[in-house]
Amino acid sequence: MIERRHDFDSTEAKFKTQKIITYVLLLLFAAVTTNVLIVNDQSERSMVLQTVINLTLLATGYWLGSSKGAADSRDTLGTIAKKEPPP
Repeated sequence: MIERRHDFDSTEAKFKTQKIITYVLLLLFAAVTTNVLIVNDQSERSMVLQTVINLTLLATGYWLGSSKGAADSRDTLGTIAKKEPPP
């Protein structure tokens, strides 16, 4: 008998769900931001703009921090592979 079932790859399903949730949250955030910016309430507008600035800085810091961490990890693994003691 020939086995016709394939192995289940859970990573594809997990990332698909994460992608959908991320798009929904971004769409919701964009809708709220647009709504607040259209209304003429200056205090809400400044609060939303400050939130956008904070999230942008947070994302940039995460991106740069993870890149630096990955570079440090590669250097450490290279040192271990050469069997030299780390600095």
